[in-house]
Amino acid sequence: MAHRTPLPARRRAAGPVYQRLRDLIVRGRLGPGARVTEAQAAAELGVSRTPVREAMQRLVRDGLLVPANGEHGGRTRLVVAPMEVETLVQLYRLAGTLEGLAGRAVASLPRAARARLARRLSSAERAFRQAATAQPLDYDRLFQRHAAVHQTVIDACAGLELRAALEVIRPRVDRFEWYYAPLVGPDLRVTYREHEAIIRAVRRGTADSVERAMRANWFNGALRLARALAGRAGPLPGAT
Repeated sequence: MAHRTPLPARRRAAGPVYQRLRDLIVRGRLGPGARVTEAQAAAELGVSRTPVREAMQRLVRDGLLVPANGEHGGRTRLVVAPMEVETLVQLYRLAGTLEGLAGRAVASLPRAARARLARRLSSAERAFRQAATAQPLDYDRLFQRHAAVHQTVIDACAGLELRAALEVIRPRVDRFEWYYAPLVGPDLRVTYREHEAIIRAVRRGTADSVERAMRANWFNGALRLARALAGRAGPLPGAT
């Protein structure tokens, strides 16, 4: 077995800090334009500045933090990235394209494996619908259950390259999902129908039908959310 070099201690320490900061941004606790500093984040999270610095560098690579020039030639600051309709549409279409490509692999699965996948999808969909009708509505649980529907297909079908490509955009896609998706609820019947189309396509096992269903869910979701944002009173978060 090949020897695996252990991660440096500071990188291991940065992991939990990165996840906590990422969650604050993705779930809207840190809104667009909010300034994030090493000192403040370290104090609030109860850690040293070194893991915060590494975590912030990862968040910049994720596109969740962006540089903003300081006033009067001051130091460059890092702020939470804006959220714009054009970015939303591009990210959702990219996610749909990648997941659609992954879904094509359903055609290569044996019939029994396709049937098992369809059953897992149906189970994940039931959990999603239960979360959507719970009172009071827990949006954290709802989004987790929705993500689980898509992750079921990815786990069964996506190869390493597609998984890597999806991971690149996942933080920003998740951010739009968590931050804005309540605008299109609580009536999610259209989403239910699109998920049903995905499950039917998986049962049939034809590559084109699975890809079309996966793409349609994401592409249509982008249009629904863009319309909701266009009708939203006041300026969009991050709008200039």
